[in-house]
Amino acid sequence: MSDPIENAAGEVVEAATDSVADLVVGHTTGYPPVGTVPEKRIALWGAPGSGRTTFLAMVEEAAEESCRRVEQGRNSEQHNPGWRVRAGDQATFELQEKARAMLSEPYAFPTWSPEPQEYRFLFRRRPRLRLLRGLADRTRFVAAVRELPTPTGSDYQAVQADLNTRTGLILLFDPTCEDVDWFDDLRRLLRGAIAYQQNRTKDVDRLPIELAVCISKIDHERVFSEARSGAWAELDRHGRVRVRDPEAFFHWLCDPRSKFGAGAAELPELLARYFARIRYYATSSAGFRSPEHKRIDPESCRNVTSDRKRCEGRPRPQGIVEPILEMRATSTAKEG
Repeated sequence: MSDPIENAAGEVVEAATDSVADLVVGHTTGYPPVGTVPEKRIALWGAPGSGRTTFLAMVEEAAEESCRRVEQGRNSEQHNPGWRVRAGDQATFELQEKARAMLSEPYAFPTWSPEPQEYRFLFRRRPRLRLLRGLADRTRFVAAVRELPTPTGSDYQAVQADLNTRTGLILLFDPTCEDVDWFDDLRRLLRGAIAYQQNRTKDVDRLPIELAVCISKIDHERVFSEARSGAWAELDRHGRVRVRDPEAFFHWLCDPRSKFGAGAAELPELLARYFARIRYYATSSAGFRSPEHKRIDPESCRNVTSDRKRCEGRPRPQGIVEPILEMRATSTAKEG
């Protein structure tokens, strides 16, 4: 089974689904073995029902949506194109195949519940200048994203050990979550991770991991209503909904004075205790509904049915690829 890619000359070729493994050792169909290939090793965690599977399933479409935004009103020779995402292994290919069901009617959310595992996404884009197209280390990278299960019982040590192999953590914060145990689960996971690090290096007081806090389901009627009433949400120059200050909005959602803060009041302090580098995002796998080529109507832009089983129209995910793109990478191999 294969996946089309572009070679250094811009020609479409076929690459095997294990092309990521080939890239890591510097050999792949269509690209010369140039330099090193960056890899981002990322863990993904969220409370049950926070949308972890849908988040991962929408990575490819979120990148395409970003590319469509880049295409609006630009000259391709003067602006960097957006990133394209392809599956890097069989598990990721199968995930994307199932995710494509969301992109056509009836736009139903995934009903499968795969066992948490690692997915490998190959990000690629052409450089701005044609002369730089041989510098593959700046035009492609691998994102190895592991969905972490809730650590319970005998698998606790395995989950803890896996987290400590990662350079980044995406935390899906679902303000609508009704699971009363999620905060204790997260605190237990982080305590175990820092204890592991301190056993190796006594002076460690924070995890050597970047944290991306994603306010999930920003399109949810209750969350969006809170964002609008507090003037956190606005329309950007393309007429799309954006949260102007995700960090401040996150802190407000955790505040006991808000409609959602009762179960998350201690979360900001917990995260500041364990992480030195934190970024914040407002994310949605479904996105907001809008007429083609028209501005969103904030009064009528919900893209999810009242039973939350499917989208009203084609998903327009947002805030999905940005946490991945802004995390640091490590070079996994050199040429040769």
